[in-house]
Amino acid sequence: MGDSSDSAIKSLAELLRYPDDLAKVPSIKEKLTRDKAAIELQIKSGMQTQFDTAQNGLKSLLDAKTLVSSLSEELQRLNFLCAKAETIVPGFQQINRVSRVRRNFMAVEDIIKNLQEMPSKLDEIEALIEEDGKDIFGPMTNFLNIHFRLSRLRDFRDQTMEQAARAGSDRQRTLSKYFGRLDSLVDEFDAILFDIAQNLLEVLREGNASLIVRWAKVIDVDERLDTKAKILKSASEAHKELTAHLSMNGSSSTLTTRTLRNYDDKVSECIKLGAQDVFKNCVTSFPNDPSTLLDNLYWVTRDILIAKTDLTACVPESWKITDRFVTAYHQEIYVLFKSLITNETEAGLLLKIVRWSQKYSDTMINELKIPKAQLTPPLLDGQDHELLGDYMRLICRKLDEWIQTLGRTEFTEFIERKQAPDSDPELKYGLENTPIVFQMLNQQINVSIDSDEIRVVAGVIHECKRQLVNRQQRWILVVREEIQKSNANPDGVPGGLLEYTIAIANDQVRGADYTESIIQRQINTNVDVLVHSDDDRNLQSRMIQDLEDAMDGFIATAKSCVLEIVAMVIFDIQPSFAGLFKQGWYTPPVQGTAPDGTMTTEPGSVIIQEIINTFEEYNIELKDHLNPDLFSIYVDDLLDATLVDYLSAVKNKGTSLSAHSIDQIKSDVALLYPFFTSFTDSEHVEAQFVSIEVLMGLISGDKQEVIEEFKILKQSFPDAPLRFAEDVLRAREDLDSKSVKEYMEAIRSECMGLIVNSGDPVTYMSRLYK
Repeated sequence: MGDSSDSAIKSLAELLRYPDDLAKVPSIKEKLTRDKAAIELQIKSGMQTQFDTAQNGLKSLLDAKTLVSSLSEELQRLNFLCAKAETIVPGFQQINRVSRVRRNFMAVEDIIKNLQEMPSKLDEIEALIEEDGKDIFGPMTNFLNIHFRLSRLRDFRDQTMEQAARAGSDRQRTLSKYFGRLDSLVDEFDAILFDIAQNLLEVLREGNASLIVRWAKVIDVDERLDTKAKILKSASEAHKELTAHLSMNGSSSTLTTRTLRNYDDKVSECIKLGAQDVFKNCVTSFPNDPSTLLDNLYWVTRDILIAKTDLTACVPESWKITDRFVTAYHQEIYVLFKSLITNETEAGLLLKIVRWSQKYSDTMINELKIPKAQLTPPLLDGQDHELLGDYMRLICRKLDEWIQTLGRTEFTEFIERKQAPDSDPELKYGLENTPIVFQMLNQQINVSIDSDEIRVVAGVIHECKRQLVNRQQRWILVVREEIQKSNANPDGVPGGLLEYTIAIANDQVRGADYTESIIQRQINTNVDVLVHSDDDRNLQSRMIQDLEDAMDGFIATAKSCVLEIVAMVIFDIQPSFAGLFKQGWYTPPVQGTAPDGTMTTEPGSVIIQEIINTFEEYNIELKDHLNPDLFSIYVDDLLDATLVDYLSAVKNKGTSLSAHSIDQIKSDVALLYPFFTSFTDSEHVEAQFVSIEVLMGLISGDKQEVIEEFKILKQSFPDAPLRFAEDVLRAREDLDSKSVKEYMEAIRSECMGLIVNSGDPVTYMSRLYK
């Protein structure tokens, strides 16, 4: 009780080191209350499990008691019938005596015969043992034969010595000497048996699994016979009168006289001795060099794996052979680590021991699926988790606090937009907090590297990734919410939304560059010196993967911001798209005069010109202040969005399409095409405009031409919806509803095989009806 009180006071002193810590008392109390509730829940769960186990055990005991009682009644009935036979059968006593004399005579003959034949049988067994050579790594083809022959002789010896117990001591000594050679062979065979048990894994590694199977068969057979012998002995003691009666009538079994082998217990002891020898040899190989010793303990989990996979397949499942190896090896590791950790153990070695302990536990529990409860006592008495866990959690907690505080500031600045965003020497917009975020990350990574524990570094890197991904997701939500508010009420939100969205998109690209710098400078350089094993290399790869995931998140967030900018632009020109394919859409060509005096005709399209003017207004801001790579993405996204809204306009109420519409579409394309090719590759623009060419074909073509046009559309855009063709045909002035139905049936029939496969790319055509 005093120890618990002292421990509680010491823990409280650690929590309240400084006067300012008193302000934390409510939070500490809340945390301790949660911990207490969690512990109580675990205890309750454990108690329930133990109660269920005890209840099942009691039920099994009651069932066994009932069975034993039934067996006892049957035995008593049999005894009663045997006793009653003496009064029912005339001359029973005389018959019984004659029968007994005959059986005894035959038994004596058998004993004499077996005693006479025993020397030759022992010679044969010796020859078989000599042939195998006692080499446990060899085939030992006579192993089962030797066991069978020895078992028969041992049973004969046990019966003979049991009968000799009623004779004089001289005869007993004579028989003991006579069986001395047999006892020597038994000891010799047992030595081979236990040698195999002590070197099971080595025998397996030599590819001698068949010997393990035969060895297991020997032990299993003798264990089963031992169990039967114990049951018969127990029954004999419980029913001595019946046993005496059966014995008098020569009905005793060889099992009642059997000497128990107890191989199972001896096998467990051999496994322990084998583990002790293996660890002793390993420690002896690295005297006064515990660090190298730790580097060469990789074989521990390898041996457990062999026991769990290969060895388990060679022996009965009921043996739970893996559990025996785990128990033996774990005890040796525990003792070894106890000897390595002293008051003089240096910090570097201590951390290395902790790292090895954690790797061992992770491998055993997570990879080899060994129950944690079986790994007792815990290595280092469970102190490794506290040593490194608290250190890592402190770093992560501080990092979380700083990022959260900084995040509240930068999100508020974005929402309020009281001043213009920062810009670099190249006039690209950005936010001032992003460099600060990465300064904090680099500082905490350096602190974790100073621990010389790669798992601590991996934990901090994972926390950095989590913080960056959360920040990215938060930016996506905040930007989307602000644009939605602006679309709903443009005059009700602060200005500068476009400029700040550009700044956030640019900052995501900077964030990806900063993250790449961490990979190159920290992970591939500073962390590389902490890599000492394959597991460490896996951790380093995991850290790189975490940071690459964060980089992918930055790029995805930047693209999301670009899409939101495109949405802003498209929202501004929605009224223009609403007028397409209607009466006000048609615009006569613009007549002009060339410098040489000749007359010229330019395509006329009022609506498309309005749209392009809007694009150019946005481009003035975007081209100067948006990252060039993001601007290229913006142009491609804007092209797709423009084509989506242009094609979707065929669904507008009042749409009417005719041959005259084709001329106007060509005028629209004559303005849109050069606008986009001035910013991006002309081949890409031309490939995207295939849908416009198909639109014109659907407007003017007959049934077969319409089918071919839709096939062309599906070849370029596998996800093009059939509904698009139907909407175009319904808008044609020259087709009635019956003709539209015939056209659509023909398209469905001809294009049924043109389905979308899972591997086909997703194009803007799939967005027409979303």
